[in-house]
Amino acid sequence: MLGRTPAHIPVLSKEVLLALAPQAGEHTIDCTLGLGGHAEMLLTATAPTGRLLGIDRDAEALAQAKVHLESFGERVRTVQGTFADIASLAASFPKPNLILADLGLSSFALDTPSRGFSFQADGPLDMRMDKGQGATAAELLQSISAAELERILQEYGEEPKSRAIAKAIIASRETHPIATTGELASVIDATYRQILHAPADRPLWLGRKVHPATRTFQALRIAVNDELGQLTPFLGEAFALLAPGGRLAIISFHSLEDRLVKQFFREQAKTCVCPPEQLQCTCDRQANAQLLIRKPIVASEAELQANPRSRSAKLRVIKKLSPAS
Repeated sequence: MLGRTPAHIPVLSKEVLLALAPQAGEHTIDCTLGLGGHAEMLLTATAPTGRLLGIDRDAEALAQAKVHLESFGERVRTVQGTFADIASLAASFPKPNLILADLGLSSFALDTPSRGFSFQADGPLDMRMDKGQGATAAELLQSISAAELERILQEYGEEPKSRAIAKAIIASRETHPIATTGELASVIDATYRQILHAPADRPLWLGRKVHPATRTFQALRIAVNDELGQLTPFLGEAFALLAPGGRLAIISFHSLEDRLVKQFFREQAKTCVCPPEQLQCTCDRQANAQLLIRKPIVASEAELQANPRSRSAKLRVIKKLSPAS
C-alpha cells in the first residue's frame, strides 16, 4: 500500500499562483500532474468548490499523486494519458478556468533509477514516461543511424559534441550494445575526455554548470517520448478548451519548447495579421488572448539555490478573451 508522499515543492510555485491568480470555485486541468505539488496549491486556492483534473503519462506518478491529494476528496479526478489528448481526456470535465502544463520531467521519475532518466545512478536505459508505450532509449540507440542520432543530440539537446558522441554510441553498439544509464554516461564521458585530452582521474563536470551527459540524456528523453511533437497539438486544444477569461500557463525547460509556446501565445494575442509592408491595418482582427506577462518568468536566486533543477524553467501565461459581440 502506498504511504503519504514526501513533501514536494514544484518549480516556480509562487510565480504560478501569482500569474494564474486562481479564484474560489474555478476549475483546473493540471496536464502534467507529477506528484501533485502544483495541483495541491491550485486546489487550495480554488476551495471550496473548484475541481481539478490531473493528467499524466506516468502511471507510477499518478498513483503517488492520488495519495498526495486524497484529502481533497471528490474535487480531484486523475487520468493517465498524454496532454496532447487533453480534449478527449477532459470531455466530461467542466469548462476549465485554469490550465497548467509543467513540461519538465518529474523529480519522482528522475530520482527513480529503474526509469532510466538519470545518469546519477545506474539503471536500465528506458526513459519512457509511459512504461507501457513505445521503444525504450536502449532500443532506439540499437536501431538509429549515426546521422539521425547526431540530429537528435544537436536539435533536442543542443549538444556541441553531437557528432563525436553519436559516432561513439554507434561504434559501441557494434561490440557492446548500450543497455544502462551508466554505460551511456561512460561512453559520453570517454568521448569528452578524448576531445579535451582530460586525464581519467579528473571529474569532467567540476567548474561546469551541467554534467557532460546532461544534454544527451535530455535529447534522448525528448525523442523517446515525442515531447515536441505532443506540444503543438496540445497548445491548440488546451486554448480551445479554456472558458472565456481562463488562463493557460506553460513551464518549459528547453529553448525549442519555449519557442513553440512563445509563438503560439503571440499568435493568439495578435490584433493585426496584415502584411508588414501594408501601412494601415485593414484586417480588423480581434485578439483571442492577452499576454499576462511579456517576458518569461524564471526562477529566483533563492529557488535556484534550493532546487538547481529549476535553472532552465521559463513560465509563460496568457488569458483567453471573450469573443467580440
